[in-house]
Amino acid sequence: MALAVFSIGAVILTHSVLNAQKAKAGDEQKTEEELQKAYEETEKKVSPASTDDRPGLAPWSSKQGVGLEWPAKYYLPWPAGGSHEVYQSWNGNKIGPPRATHMKAQNYYAWDFHIVRGQYICAARDGKVTVVKDDQPAGSENDNVLYIEHADKEVSVYAHIGSGTALVASGDKVLAGQKICQGSNESLHLHFVIWKGMIDYPCRFIDYAPDNGVPQYGSSPVSGNKGPDDAVINEIKANFAKGEAAYEAKDYFTALKFYKAATIAEVRIEEYESALERIEECRGIIDTEVADAIKNAKEGDFQGAEKRFKEIKKTYGDYAKERIDAALEELKDDPKFKDWVNKQRAEKLWISAGEAFQKEDWNTAEKLYKELKSLYKKGEPEYEEARKKLSEVKMAKILEE
Repeated sequence: MALAVFSIGAVILTHSVLNAQKAKAGDEQKTEEELQKAYEETEKKVSPASTDDRPGLAPWSSKQGVGLEWPAKYYLPWPAGGSHEVYQSWNGNKIGPPRATHMKAQNYYAWDFHIVRGQYICAARDGKVTVVKDDQPAGSENDNVLYIEHADKEVSVYAHIGSGTALVASGDKVLAGQKICQGSNESLHLHFVIWKGMIDYPCRFIDYAPDNGVPQYGSSPVSGNKGPDDAVINEIKANFAKGEAAYEAKDYFTALKFYKAATIAEVRIEEYESALERIEECRGIIDTEVADAIKNAKEGDFQGAEKRFKEIKKTYGDYAKERIDAALEELKDDPKFKDWVNKQRAEKLWISAGEAFQKEDWNTAEKLYKELKSLYKKGEPEYEEARKKLSEVKMAKILEE
């Protein structure tokens, strides 16, 4: 059945989502970065319009979801162990016109699952309830609907729910597997679809292995939607507590490490939500220190800035290095700072030059040491080191000839 739309935007993928995708699709050879790129490319084709020519959609007489590269983020929307028949899959799968209702905008990627009153519907993913409408009586139950907004601003839509069966209210936070309402004896099915902005989005189920995670018309998938394990919840809480202890001790680097560990698995409990906020706070604190060091440099105190950079790198590790590099990038074209910035960014050049030297890639090593030598003045230790290495490279090239 056709539905109204719900506007929303933005994408986030967690490690748990990426790992679920790798496990389901047999993509063990792909890195998370490669999967992320594939998802981004798919979204470019999904998001412009709600039509039948987007990734995963096939003619109504064909199998749906074949070859779709998309993260499996949702569980089947009913309690674990139960099965419900698919009355209609994507693009009117196996039904076709004129009876099919999933051949219209906002519903190409929708399912109809045979669920009736007395049978529970569960949250397919952690999120926040944004709309609950279960006040339409018999004869109008098709208009009853419930929306849950998720971390990446996708919204799962549960339509045609039973009158007066909602177990949650707008504003409630829910976890995957939590019972939220019941089905309807009027519609005899749950209409389930994912929306983002004005567009319907694909959905692959974590707990359904066949057909690339896309149940087809006539199948009766069995749910694995049992909610988060206690062990996972306890681990999130433990990592958050360790992060809080480090935060109180002003050890923001260690705090950041534990807060990140607390958010690897997306389970939207209070500690998970708080860890996300703390991550931004820790990054903000580190960024402020980097900005203060840059301010020293802008005021002409290059020596003071360099000293602070060393302290920040020692305290905050790789994240600080990334932030310092980003800050220096903004100054690199300013004539007043160009030479100084190049010296600060020389650390990577030294590493690359050393690696080329070890591999006996003399041409690359010579090029990099020449670049390093140009960054310093005669008499400076770094200048002399670069000159020495250039002599060694030239001698090695002569011996090879």
